[in-house]
Order: sequence, then C-alpha cells, then structure tokens
Amino acid sequence: MIAPAVRATRATGAVGAALAGALAAACSTPVPHLQLALADTEDQKCPFVDCSLIPMPCKTVMSLKFLDRDDPSIVYHEQCDEVPFDTTKNSTLCSLKAIDIEPVLLPVRDMEVQVALYPASVIPSKPGVAGGPDQLQCPSHVAYSVANGYPVENWPTPALGGRTFYHPGDATVTVRLGCTDLTAIEQSCAISDLVTVTATVDSFDTLASVDSGPSGTASRLRVSVGEPRIVDGGFELRPDDTHTLQSIGGNATIPTWQSELDIEFNRYVCVDVLEAVAQTTAVLRCKPVSAGARLDATGMWISRDDVQRILSALSPSMPDPVKFPDEGLTVGVVVDQAAIGIPGVVVTPAVGSVKYLTGQGMLSTTGTSNNGIFVSRDAPFGTMFATSGPGRPTVTGVGGNVAGKITVVVLQLDNPPP
Repeated sequence: MIAPAVRATRATGAVGAALAGALAAACSTPVPHLQLALADTEDQKCPFVDCSLIPMPCKTVMSLKFLDRDDPSIVYHEQCDEVPFDTTKNSTLCSLKAIDIEPVLLPVRDMEVQVALYPASVIPSKPGVAGGPDQLQCPSHVAYSVANGYPVENWPTPALGGRTFYHPGDATVTVRLGCTDLTAIEQSCAISDLVTVTATVDSFDTLASVDSGPSGTASRLRVSVGEPRIVDGGFELRPDDTHTLQSIGGNATIPTWQSELDIEFNRYVCVDVLEAVAQTTAVLRCKPVSAGARLDATGMWISRDDVQRILSALSPSMPDPVKFPDEGLTVGVVVDQAAIGIPGVVVTPAVGSVKYLTGQGMLSTTGTSNNGIFVSRDAPFGTMFATSGPGRPTVTGVGGNVAGKITVVVLQLDNPPP
C-alpha cells in the first residue's frame, strides 16, 4: 500500500475530500475516498509497499480518469497534472498526496477509475486557452490488463498505473498501482549530452545494405533520427522532432550516416528514411535506446513499387495508386539467419492485430507465407510484436503506427536445429 505512510497524511484525505465535493454536488450518495496502493504481488510488483521508501527524483505527471464502466469511450472526467514534489529533502512517491481531483459533477453510476503516472519527459504540452498556461497532454488511451488491472506494457508505458471500479455508495475507492516501469521516472531529469549517432540503411527486399555509389539508392536517401511522441491520441514524428544525419560515405559496400547530436531519447531511437523521389513514404525502424556516448542504429528503405503492392493488398478494391493511410502502417517480416522469409509463423502484437501478405498479393489471417511479411493497421507505436511457431524460440521487436509513415519490424529467427 502507499499507506500506511499515506493513510495518516494528507494524501488520502485531500484526494478523498476533493472527490467528496464532486459527488456531493451531483447527488446524496455516501462519499468515497480515493486511496492509492502499491502492487505487492508478482505481477508488476513494486519494490516496497511504503511510498516513503520509493524515491521520485524527477518530474512526474499523473493521469486520472473516470470512465463509463459499460462504455469506456464515455469519459466523465479526466485530468493530467504534474505531481508537486513533497517537502522532504529526497522526494518520494508520497508526493502523490498533493494531487487533488478537480471539482466536477460525476454521475451516480458504476464507473471505471484509471490512474497512471509518467515521466514528465514523455508528456507533451499544448498552448493554453486564451493565453493561459500550457496544458499537459496525457495519453488518451491506455490498455489495462483484465487479469490484474495493471497497464499493458506498451509505449508510452506508465511508470506506475492501475484501474478499479467505483460503485455508487462505496465508501472507499482503492486503486492499486502496478510498478510497470518504475525506472522511467528517472528519465525526466536526465542531463542531455552530445551523442554520436551512426546509422546504416537496409533494403526491405534483401535486408542487406542499400546500394552505394553516385547512382545507388543511398545517394537518394535522407536519413534522420528521432522519437515519435503522442499528439491528440495518435503518434507523430514531426520534422521539428528529427535530427538529420550526414552521409559520411562508409566503406565500399555499406553507406553510413553520422552526426554528433545534443539529443535525448526517452525509450526508443528511430531511423527515419525518406527517398528523394515523388510519391514516396518515409520509413521508420526503431529500437530501444541504450545509454552511452555512441548510438548505432539501422534504418530501412522500401521501394515505391513494394509499398504500392502492400497497399493494394490492404485495399484490393481501390483504384491504383492506393492512398496511404493517414494514421500510418506497420510492415513487418519474419526471416531466418539468411534473411529468407519463413512461412507458417504467427505474429502476435501486444495491442492490435496483424494480417499476412500471401504470394498472390492478398491478405491472410493464418500465418506468414514464404515471403514472411505481415502488416498491422491498428497497433499504436511502441507495440511489441512476438513470434510463435513450431521448433523456434520467440523473438520480439518494436513497431506500431506513426502518422504518415511506415514502421518496419524485422523478426529474425535462429535456424531450427537439424
């Protein structure tokens, strides 16, 4: 529990009192108190159940939502607030005591209550109304496990989070927070420093480096790096959030791009590749970021013809050329160590669905064909894709849709034993 430390402090009283005022204005039901607890079971277990023992060294943002239990698309109240540090020398999770629920009217009905905490560095803001202060924009959709009520580990993953249900007449509403990614809080106060970013680019057809030379594919590519962020419920990677890498030639067969950048990646680094020809689509390839003064990553180039073939499979009744979806598209491939497509593999996303491209340019729902290609139109960025198939270990990779771009996932499996 965040109690016992919080049970005797302002945390339960202040949050409960604010909720009391909101409900009293709407009806005369018994007033509940909102109480936060920390997970003490194996699923997303927190290191301690006493909030005073868990440091909160950096800026943190809390999202609070009240949703209709039967129709979660109906949101009765939501707020997104920075958590003020407590008054102790070393701030802890007991700082949550300072968050009050805004005085709003809530209906007399069953509601789902969601609480999620994020490092402030991953929460964008937008200008306030009529020149007011900027408003934080917490993620609008967070998936919670039906089994344990904790967040599904999907980008942007809350540092802590949980959900519960309020029933009219409840005296207390307890939201148990799972420690989904507790170390993420430290990201908000990381000191940015110069990082040498080096990238190469593979061809989707061969998974080998693109052609070099004055007339090769590499000469037509613009290569940059960045990290998508959530904007109005979807993910975007805007030009202002990317950093162009300079071509440094590389060796005779592997073109290379590199720059020294003053940049900070929170969770993922994405190589953004755009070919300088008409009617092309930018292609992202992303990987988890690692600490250090150097960062090596690999981007992906997909030819315009290959993109059109994939789009035609998605919308076979549409005229040619098919319009690229505004919300973006994830395209993946399952290959062996020789970069040859593997048939019969099922790919499961943590969120969303996939279909598989057949050799006849159609879509299947059963598993990969000989080309190993799969697509997803509804997986948000940060979704982990995992393979399953006879005689092979599970391999995972990150993908998910970013507006206006193709996100590529390469799942390379070891060859089965003889």
